[in-house]
Amino acid sequence: MKGKSLLFGLCLCLWTSLGWGQRVIEVPWYETTNTYMFDIIKMELTDEATVITGQVKYFPNEWFRVVGRTVLRGESGKEYKLLKAEGIELNEQVFLPESGQMTFQLYFEPVDAGEKKVDYVEGNHETDWRIGGIVLDEKPQKLEKESDCLIRGKVLGHPSSYRLVLMGYEDDDRIQEPYAIIPVRNGKFEYVCQLGESKMYWLVFTDELAKSSYRSGVSFFIEPGEVEITIQPEDAYTDSEIHGGEVNEQYRSYQRLKEDKFNFKALYSAFDSLHNQNLSFTPEAQKLSELMSENFKNRQKHDSLYAAFLQLEKDGKMYTPQMMALNEKKRELSKKEQKWKEDYIGEHPSLTTYFLLMDDLRNLMTYRLHSFPEELEVLSFKDLPRLENMYYTIYKPMFPKHSYTELIATMLQSLKQIEVGGHYIDFTAPDFEGNPVTLSEQIKGKVALIDLWASWCGPCRRSAKSMIPVYEKYKSKGFTIVGVAREKTVQTAKAAALQDGYPWLNLVELNDAGNIWFKYCVGNSGGGTFLVDRDGKILAIGPSPEEVERILEKMLE
Repeated sequence: MKGKSLLFGLCLCLWTSLGWGQRVIEVPWYETTNTYMFDIIKMELTDEATVITGQVKYFPNEWFRVVGRTVLRGESGKEYKLLKAEGIELNEQVFLPESGQMTFQLYFEPVDAGEKKVDYVEGNHETDWRIGGIVLDEKPQKLEKESDCLIRGKVLGHPSSYRLVLMGYEDDDRIQEPYAIIPVRNGKFEYVCQLGESKMYWLVFTDELAKSSYRSGVSFFIEPGEVEITIQPEDAYTDSEIHGGEVNEQYRSYQRLKEDKFNFKALYSAFDSLHNQNLSFTPEAQKLSELMSENFKNRQKHDSLYAAFLQLEKDGKMYTPQMMALNEKKRELSKKEQKWKEDYIGEHPSLTTYFLLMDDLRNLMTYRLHSFPEELEVLSFKDLPRLENMYYTIYKPMFPKHSYTELIATMLQSLKQIEVGGHYIDFTAPDFEGNPVTLSEQIKGKVALIDLWASWCGPCRRSAKSMIPVYEKYKSKGFTIVGVAREKTVQTAKAAALQDGYPWLNLVELNDAGNIWFKYCVGNSGGGTFLVDRDGKILAIGPSPEEVERILEKMLE
């Protein structure tokens, strides 16, 4: 018995020595997440429990729930149950205070010391929080290849922002997965990129992504070597500092030259001054703006107020005389800046100017399709033949294999083709069961409405629902509709289509796999509709149900 007790004691000591002891990980690394509302800001690994300090940041008075079935799932497949919570009640609605922020602790069964990563899993429903690849055995970030890029930097003025997301420039987090989710610890961050080519990226805080306020993120080029970034407070993002790399230096040089020549900072200061004095909007427009904010959750009311708001702009009653004068000054200055920019791109070919060309082309697509006349007026490269000549004679030979080259080729084709009188662009995309479907095969010999939509695009879904009576009336007479949802998962599209009751075929575009939205000049907007005749000619873009029916009456009755 004594020998057995001694052996048991030795085994116990060995097991204990292989345990975590007490390990604290501040802002742990993780690979994926389906929510930017919830973050893990600390993990404590002990032999008694694994304690997660979680933080929810969102709008004040919004609610969330942490469910008791939540588990940590190790790489081994083993699941570690949630034992208790402190600071919140499990399975209950919890409303955020006026600060929009709440911190709490979740106690799980102790994770085995052999686990290198775990996943945080609430469940399998699309709304359940899931954070994948939480790293328990962190290794230092270091350059391993000459083509790698080490991003390191510091954060000023964001004391409660714990994580940055690295995104491709103009990527949409509703669709594309981020390249990396980077911890911010004591105001500092670093990450090694292995992405294959130099191009423009964004750094965005997760709490800004949660509130969809990320359009003011910090942009820079990833290129071989080290890039040092100082992120300024939110109201001074444009003053963020980027150092390191030839391409970034070229971009900074361009920005300095532009500012020296046109002095936009002084103009924006004048706008800020009017805003601070409440002299931007007329009293009527200001009232509507306040009502829209108050009715943000009531989409029907909000949309009605927004329509009235836009009508004020059409009637010239939105802005004060001071604001209208500044807008006119900005418009004239922007025209001069864009002409100078176009000449600069032609005279100083580099990856920096290739990006500028690509970005202007992207804007041209969006503004033209969605009829933004003022933005279109000041945009360079409205002369497509000159743009094409610059692309084919200068930039494509310089960067034959760069991703910008393929993207620009797609956009050029779309700009010439996607217009009333042009021809639709064919594509293949999977249906909800994963079967590949080619558009031309579905609409051959029919008048068709191509409906690009998304589960997260309220106007798109309302537009689609309004077409159901038209579809039912004319489907037996040679009319059809094919929908394509732009999503991260098939489940979200399927659920939305079922909820709205679409009776036609719906496909899904996952992670922009086929670039369908760019082929149709829709960009990052929710979607668009395109009515085509039996020969594939585009009859109307964004038509109302009444317009569609008028056309169908003439063609099919």
